[in-house]
Amino acid sequence: MKKLLLLLLALVPAFCLAQPRQLSVKEFLKLQATDTTSYLVQGVVAKVRSATSGSFYLEDRTGTLLVYGLKDPAQPGVNFGQLDIVKGDTLTVLGRFTIYGGSTLEMKDGRLVRKADGPDHNLSFYDRLERKPAFKGKEGADGLEAFKAWVQKNLKKAADGATGTVEVRFVVGRNGGIQEVQAIKGGTPAMRAEAVRVVQSAPKWKPAISDGSPVRIPYTLEVRF
Repeated sequence: MKKLLLLLLALVPAFCLAQPRQLSVKEFLKLQATDTTSYLVQGVVAKVRSATSGSFYLEDRTGTLLVYGLKDPAQPGVNFGQLDIVKGDTLTVLGRFTIYGGSTLEMKDGRLVRKADGPDHNLSFYDRLERKPAFKGKEGADGLEAFKAWVQKNLKKAADGATGTVEVRFVVGRNGGIQEVQAIKGGTPAMRAEAVRVVQSAPKWKPAISDGSPVRIPYTLEVRF
């Protein structure tokens, strides 16, 4: 029993040394590329760069760190998009320092340790936009109303003379162009064709901006004949 106790006491320092050390962003970015140790870094998500690759910018008082390939060991098989991480969330991540392409300093293949939702976490994606889509100088709901007015002004009578409404779905693309126009509900074939034509012919919008980059936004519009 005494020998076992002495052995356990001897292992305590080694176990303590094995615990990950927490660094500030500035300290982490000063590491050498040859350092194979994994360190903890805590900060606030400043921008999600790519949900596909799991890359984002983590910020603390000392600087900003690019984290690439983040995964959650507690949820194997779950991709970054499913982790529900958005701008403003506070994260603690574990990973190694690396230099990508000879110049980009980053944490590669980070592992999520802790997560605390930010104040805007539960807002919809649309409500978190830095800039909402704009049409004819009007943004958001006002822009959609301006677009409705433009569509009605430029709408021609249906070839079969029918009246009623057609529901049209479309996307304002990253370049502001109208894409993927579909008549999804109501109207005769002639009405649906004219509704699609006029929406497709519309001028470009100013695209929505999220985390500094343009993003696609879907809309549904009721066209009246």
